[in-house]
Amino acid sequence: MYIIEINIENIKLIHKLKIDFRRGGGEPRMWTVLVGRNGLCKTSILQAIAIAASGADRANQLAEATSFPDRRSPELPTSVNALFRFGDIRHPVRQYPLFNKFESPPFLYSAVVIPPKWKLFRSFSNMIPSTSEPQLEYVGDRTVGIRTDFKPDGLQTARAEGLPYWFVTGYGVVRNLPYPKTSERSEDPVRDRLETLFGKGRLTGTGFIDLFDDTKLALAYSKTLKTALLNHKDMIPGIADLELRGKGGVTSAKELLESHRIEMQAGKKTVKIPVTWLSHGYQATISWIADLIGQMFWEAGKPVKLEDMEGLVLIDEIDLHLHPLWQVGLISALKAAFPRVQFIATTHSPMMLTGLEADEIIILDQDNEGNIKVVEPNRSPDLMTGSELLDVFFGIDKLYPVQTGEDLQRYGYLSTNAGRSDTEDAEMKRILARLKAAGVEPGWEPKPRRKRK
Repeated sequence: MYIIEINIENIKLIHKLKIDFRRGGGEPRMWTVLVGRNGLCKTSILQAIAIAASGADRANQLAEATSFPDRRSPELPTSVNALFRFGDIRHPVRQYPLFNKFESPPFLYSAVVIPPKWKLFRSFSNMIPSTSEPQLEYVGDRTVGIRTDFKPDGLQTARAEGLPYWFVTGYGVVRNLPYPKTSERSEDPVRDRLETLFGKGRLTGTGFIDLFDDTKLALAYSKTLKTALLNHKDMIPGIADLELRGKGGVTSAKELLESHRIEMQAGKKTVKIPVTWLSHGYQATISWIADLIGQMFWEAGKPVKLEDMEGLVLIDEIDLHLHPLWQVGLISALKAAFPRVQFIATTHSPMMLTGLEADEIIILDQDNEGNIKVVEPNRSPDLMTGSELLDVFFGIDKLYPVQTGEDLQRYGYLSTNAGRSDTEDAEMKRILARLKAAGVEPGWEPKPRRKRK
């Protein structure tokens, strides 16, 4: 599944918000990164997409419906209306329940609503042939411009039956790797793939190697994961090799711990360590990439080539625990490794944006009434300096973003100006006192003032 468009109404600080995920020609854009200050509903947007892709049954299992409505307007319904489209590669074998076979991948319209005073989600969905692309519009509790006979809910049926190739997964901010042999089979993979995005559950990550009963499938998983991690130098810097051993051959606690190992570069030498000994940055990245590939294999029941993987991936704080140098190259590496996977992520880091084009970045801000709005950048980040990235995408337009830096700059100007006035001289002395109180010594003495005639 790919998302094409979403309309959100009355979720937290969002009154009405529309986001388009299309490129020229109407094709789904493969990358979108949301930026904005804390509290501007970035995570809520990811959750809204997940809910629209899941239907009411799974939504009620994943989230507390009462936590979503905008409390400023309790009399209004809360709604998410989304338009999805399916990928081409799996279309011949994908099932579209309650509908006849489509000649080409159809659109899926999904509406999830919390009526006023309700404590649960309700939902509707419909399949629409790709020959007539609909436009989403939502007014109150009534859908406009779309068929309203939603009795055959194909989305609910697909999720209840766990049908393959309707793939959506999400990753929250807790992304630790599991200890070997501790992963368990999921009773509901469709739901569990999204749980960490809602602060629940844990990732299977590299633990998929312990779950595959078919030895050939386990070996293919290990090989595919190594290819994803190691074939691009910016994906996992400093990692030379990955070693995953499955169910067999472990006879002691030490062997159990070291059955999932990483070979790290240490100068001219390499050292093998258990993956669970890695830093948070390595664990956070390896965990979700290993989980994504494992979920793809698990759903298909067979190996899937990286270039053939299709689906929607939602990632909260993709820069989590990563050094800026790593952040610079990660998105370019992911684009190369997963060309048919659609990613929607949030970040607070300007360095993550260097691998994106202007239309792949959405800036969230607030209007005069406190409602969330979208600001589209008019410049591409790939040729920007660090200062320009901070200015355009994060609103930090000062040379020094903290007061001490501003004070040091002002002191430098005043202290070298021999013609400063009495007022400016007094200001210089106050600034010098603040700098010394902050433990900063400017390192130069003020120029003597010229005598005024």
